[in-house]
Amino acid sequence: MAVVPVRPLAERRVAADFLDAGAVSMADAIAYAPTRPSSRRAFERLKGADVLRTDGQGKWWLDEERWNGRRSDRRTRVVLTMLAVAAAGAFAALR
Repeated sequence: MAVVPVRPLAERRVAADFLDAGAVSMADAIAYAPTRPSSRRAFERLKGADVLRTDGQGKWWLDEERWNGRRSDRRTRVVLTMLAVAAAGAFAALR
């Protein structure tokens, strides 16, 4: 049974909202109020990771460098996990 990766999808949707609005610098910051519960949680996670930055006046912008780094880190963890599972499976098959 496949599991849908809800957290990464929600974070991508929030990031896409900022990218679509062109809010990628403090000068282009936008007011943002997510409507879905998953988007609200993703918004909070991205703020906590300093991917979403504030201008100090209630407007937010996406730090693209941190966003790309977060996505890269996630991909690296997924690949390493897949390699570990494959290695464990190969070890079990050879026993």
